Amino acid sequence: MKLNYLNLKIIATLLITLMLVSCSGPITYKFNNKTIELSEDDPFQIVLEGNSNSEYHWELISKNNYVKLLKPVTLSTETDKTTYTFDFKTLSDGKQIIKFIYTDGEIIEDEFTVTIIVGTIGLITAD
Repeated sequence: MKLNYLNLKIIATLLITLMLVSCSGPITYKFNNKTIELSEDDPFQIVLEGNSNSEYHWELISKNNYVKLLKPVTLSTETDKTTYTFDFKTLSDGKQIIKFIYTDGEIIEDEFTVTIIVGTIGLITAD
């Protein structure tokens, strides 16, 4: 297949669009146990949902060295669900495992873990 200028332009446009779509929006439960690559100084959100009619809540339990929690968790409650929004910012190149538990203080009902690769280390650690 011979690639001409128009084909290269279409391919480049599709790749750029895919990159923008994959990097936009919050990190949600569907990213559980996934790896995400970000650049240094990138802000990002982790948004998790819980049952508003229970004593359970999402709690950040990991010690974070390469990302920083920017402010306390923001809660938004509807009739049957509470949305927990955690605002982070990447600090420096490295690999950060961020872990949350869904707990009532005694029992852990669920867990959420996401690995954040910050900076050029992603090229080295990528499978």
